[in-house]
Formats: sequence, C-alpha cells, structure tokens
Amino acid sequence: MDKIPVILQTTKDFLAQLGFTKEITVDVKEEDDHYSITLKTDDPALLIGYHGNTLSGLQMFLGQHLHKQFDEWINITVDINDYRQRREQSLKTLADSTVEQVLGAKQAYILPPMTAAERRVIHMYLAEHPQVTTASSGEGRDRSVIISPKV
Repeated sequence: MDKIPVILQTTKDFLAQLGFTKEITVDVKEEDDHYSITLKTDDPALLIGYHGNTLSGLQMFLGQHLHKQFDEWINITVDINDYRQRREQSLKTLADSTVEQVLGAKQAYILPPMTAAERRVIHMYLAEHPQVTTASSGEGRDRSVIISPKV
C-alpha cells in the first residue's frame, strides 16, 4: 500500500481543520521507510511555536493519527520552511561557541534546557571532539547538556 497519498491527505485535512487552507503547501517524500512531511508557508511562526514546540506537537499528533490509520507506527518528520535544518545549524553554532568558552575557562558549561532531539544534535555533533565531552543533566523540561573539558 502506498502510504504517501494517505499521509498527504491526512496532513492537509488536519491543517484545514486548524484553519490553514490556502496558505500552506504540503509535500511528502519517503526514504527508507521514513516519511518527510514538508510544509511551506509565508507565515510559519504559528505552526512552529516557541523553540519548535508546536511543530513537535503537530508531528506527534500526525504520527499517532497515522498509527491508527495504518495499524502500525509510521516514522515521520514534519518540517516547516526548513526550520529543523536552521535550528540544527544554530545548535551547532551554540555548541561551537560553548566549546570555546569551556576550553578557555577550563570548566564545564551548562546549556539552556532543550528537547531530547535538540540535546541529541549537540551530543552527536560533539561526540568525536578531541577536547570536550558532553552529558545530560536534569529532569523533564529542565534537562540540559553539559559540555566539559576532557581530563
């Protein structure tokens, strides 16, 4: 069964129910059983939300709804106007500047609280760094990445 038309229509229907009709274009692509849902709009802020919280909620909602439709979990990613790519780049820039501070001061720095996906970007980006290590600390929404110099 080709899932792309169902994912496309489900996404469009959901956006229409939220009141977004003509302003958003939706595209769905599949690669290795992973479906990328790309939204394009002139005003993405409402759907992205603070630090991507609304976007993450939209992705979770669609994932659960598609699970019920297909009776299996569907691996999806929802992105709006390349927000996720831009956010990943800004997290890497933050990591680079923090590494400079850590190495200059020779002490650990705690980044602001982040989502699990954002923390993963930092951990993966710095995993092979020869001079620093990373760890997560805290609980729930207060969970942060700590960047420390290697001993």
